[in-house]
Amino acid sequence: MRNWWFSIGLLFFIGIFFDAQAGEISDNDGSGLADYSGFYVGGQATTNGLGFNLKYIFNKRLTLKAGVESMRLSHSFLLEEDDMSYDAKVNYKTGGMFLLADFFYTRALYLSGGVMMNDFQPYMTGRAAESLEYGDINIPASKVGDFRITIEPELKYSPYGGLGIRTFMGKNKMVTWNFETGIYYMGPPDISIEATGLLSPTADPAHGQKEILEKQFSAYNLYPVVKLALSLRIF
Repeated sequence: MRNWWFSIGLLFFIGIFFDAQAGEISDNDGSGLADYSGFYVGGQATTNGLGFNLKYIFNKRLTLKAGVESMRLSHSFLLEEDDMSYDAKVNYKTGGMFLLADFFYTRALYLSGGVMMNDFQPYMTGRAAESLEYGDINIPASKVGDFRITIEPELKYSPYGGLGIRTFMGKNKMVTWNFETGIYYMGPPDISIEATGLLSPTADPAHGQKEILEKQFSAYNLYPVVKLALSLRIF
């Protein structure tokens, strides 16, 4: 949390610098941000994935933007649990479509808010990597079974709030650069468990494993986001 407030403070001071630069631009060329109004197309790299954005700058106070971003990562590893080894794989999937409004309270600093159609859905799969020795009995790995644990957000449409900086670049100021940090609220996670073979009881609702996992992850209902975006004015 301390690092989060440091980031916000740093963003604020950087915004003051760019706000001063924007003021110099306006004073030197005799124009204001109203001259930069129009339709922009661009791309962004965020902690929620890579994507593109469309935005319309109405005036110096209001900008509307929409877009899509997506990220998929996977990692395989050996999971050790109760003297058993499992070949496991984590598939991390996040991103979605968003519709946001930016309200500028200075030339460069703005507050952003809106909603995202959330595509957050990581899951983990695994299967027994070895046979199970139970006394004199040897149970093949295929009989031990496999499993899949999927996490989905409670809210499919997640509200978003953020703080950002925007500056114009280029000779004709047709390119915008944005740095933004914010949070999506996703709600408590909904976890589903599937299992086969001897692992089947893990997925049985009577054993309450789903509820135990949901309780453990219930605190993770916010998704922090950092964004870097570039956009070019089309008209």
